[in-house]
Amino acid sequence: MMIKRVWATLFAAAVMMFAGGGCSAIQNLNMYSTREEVQLGNALDKEIRKQQEMLDDARLDSFVTTRGRALIEHSRRRDIRYFFTVVNDETVNAFAIPGGYCYINLGLFRKSKTEAELISVISHEVNHVVHQHSMKRLTQMNIVGGITEIVVGDRGATANLVANLLTTGGLLYYGREAEREADYDGLVTMYEAGYDPNGMVEMFKMLKAGRESEPSIWANLFSTHPMTDERIEYARRLIGQLPGKEGLIWNSPEWDGIVSYLNEKYPAPEKEND
Repeated sequence: MMIKRVWATLFAAAVMMFAGGGCSAIQNLNMYSTREEVQLGNALDKEIRKQQEMLDDARLDSFVTTRGRALIEHSRRRDIRYFFTVVNDETVNAFAIPGGYCYINLGLFRKSKTEAELISVISHEVNHVVHQHSMKRLTQMNIVGGITEIVVGDRGATANLVANLLTTGGLLYYGREAEREADYDGLVTMYEAGYDPNGMVEMFKMLKAGRESEPSIWANLFSTHPMTDERIEYARRLIGQLPGKEGLIWNSPEWDGIVSYLNEKYPAPEKEND
């Protein structure tokens, strides 16, 4: 079993908010093995499932899992098993935790106008796992906190870490370098998997507009993935450098059917009148 202490992480997280512009060597340091990462991810997933409701819809889960595995085949990391789950949450968000666990909120699924837009977010999150960004961040937290071990044996510590996951300063609050890595490899990965990378640009534009028009349902995504015009332009520049490819996918033949199924089985909640 993994060694055992995440309680000091919460204090260290606040300090690490100021480490985003620090030494690149420290930002890229990972003191944990793949086995430890997988053990931590397994423990966090169990706790997340207690705190958040998963849809456990076989059709939706199959849709995202099939596409997630296609992305992984074109990623730089295939030494772990990945899991893809749709969360019954209308806020627009997706996140990935150590060990290859990826969660896609129903709200993000619903707001995606094309399959390529949805895939761009999944690809971005997969590449946070590929680069082990959360484990590197945990390493930074432990260095600042003066700890050398983490653990999942403490039920309370694991619950606290899950509660802290999506907050500013939390385990999934990455610096600019990490976000750029996930943007770059996420875009390249979806392109190599056959998806039109312009879907990422369109998603970024939608995220930026959504923050202004419906801030409450986009708040979680922006707490961990701040959107800027620079990120949008960066994605556009990367696309311009990719070789031309025929037949890139905006929507697969299954897309319309899965959207209709989602809207029929899980109709959007009615908006309250002002």
